[in-house]
Amino acid sequence: MKMISAPDIYKVANKAIIESLKKDFEESWEVTSTQIIYNKDNLTAEIIHNVDSKVVKPKKYKVKVPILEGSFKQDSETEKYLQALFDTKDNLTKILKVLKKFGKDRQLRLWTPTQSLRKDRQVRSVLLYFVGFGGFSVDGDYWFDYNYGLSRGVIVDSAKQSKKLRGKRK
Repeated sequence: MKMISAPDIYKVANKAIIESLKKDFEESWEVTSTQIIYNKDNLTAEIIHNVDSKVVKPKKYKVKVPILEGSFKQDSETEKYLQALFDTKDNLTKILKVLKKFGKDRQLRLWTPTQSLRKDRQVRSVLLYFVGFGGFSVDGDYWFDYNYGLSRGVIVDSAKQSKKLRGKRK
């Protein structure tokens, strides 16, 4: 088992799990094992899925992450960011359609820190949640705290887990 990542949430197809996640999004925010390390001098960042996992190999992307304060442009920059964030080759139209499974009547909101906030704290975690004004937020601006938020474990295919563990013994 491993901690849930942003791609795990994006790729979930089981309706019961989708409904369960939606309940979590209502109650609090879902903290993922996806981390963004922002560059303090420009808009580039490293997105890492499964940070510090001892079960699966973390996956990394270097990408330009636009400053997003809820609303967003439907352009290639946003597409590349979301492709890295959700570990997918889907185009932006498909990504937005997939995210609608969590809140078809909710407006998608994307959040990332301003450049000045990136200078203060480069390492952020990714979380997903519903907000009071009928929105569904994908947030790359979260700073860890130990008071709030939810997370989940994800069962990993035992063959992948064994391969990862075998590689460490050499």
